[in-house]
Amino acid sequence: MELIQHTENWVSGEVFQGKVMLAIGIACLIAWIAIFRSEHTILKGTLIPMALMLVVFLGYGGMQAIVRPKHTAKLQQLMEQNGVEEALKHETEYLKGGDKAYSTLKPIWAALIILSVVLYFVFKTDYLKGLSIGLMALFLTLVVLDTTLQYRLSKYLNAIQSLV
Repeated sequence: MELIQHTENWVSGEVFQGKVMLAIGIACLIAWIAIFRSEHTILKGTLIPMALMLVVFLGYGGMQAIVRPKHTAKLQQLMEQNGVEEALKHETEYLKGGDKAYSTLKPIWAALIILSVVLYFVFKTDYLKGLSIGLMALFLTLVVLDTTLQYRLSKYLNAIQSLV
């Protein structure tokens, strides 16, 4: 049953982060609408990256809040069907895959942040400067989200590996 308790702790953190992401997504949507209606060229340049941020906040945040709670029930069902050892093995492999994805993506986001900074100084028009600012914000957001998700995942992975 310790496995289920660790899973419930991890899932509750994921759901909380999903709800926070949804709230931030709603605030970004309001800002996006305001920028869309404005005449400021630099701000207009941020609309495309902000739209991608909205997809991340509302899409992934919504998935975290809606779908993630079912993870515990799926794990319990797996434990009943195949036993605790098989459930531990399955969950460990699942988490290792997520950890690898987060570890792979963070350096990519960091490189894209640097590229966006360079592009800001290369671009001459206000719209393109705004685009590069928006891309910086997007990639910084992705680094922060992936870091927090990976941190919580690694704590959960360590907890269930100690059960083996």
